[in-house]
Amino acid sequence: MTLHVVSHFQSRPSRGRELEALLSPLIEPTLMEDGCLAYIYYRDIADPDHFVFIEQWRDEVSLDVHLTMDHVRLMLMQVDGLLASPIEGYRLTAR
Repeated sequence: MTLHVVSHFQSRPSRGRELEALLSPLIEPTLMEDGCLAYIYYRDIADPDHFVFIEQWRDEVSLDVHLTMDHVRLMLMQVDGLLASPIEGYRLTAR
């Protein structure tokens, strides 16, 4: 069953550019990961400090492996000081 993920990143006020500098390098290596079917982030037009990732994975195992990858772990270690609130992530399946 295909797994969809939606994750919200809200930076502190006026820190959106810094947050984007941490998020954008995730795209290329993630798209090359086994099990990644789609991986893109969007910046909110009304709130440039808000980013949304839309992801599609072959299965939960593929996503779990992704979360252990060096590029993801590095971003997670660096992002805390930029965030206004914890990352909100949702794992979804189509019915």
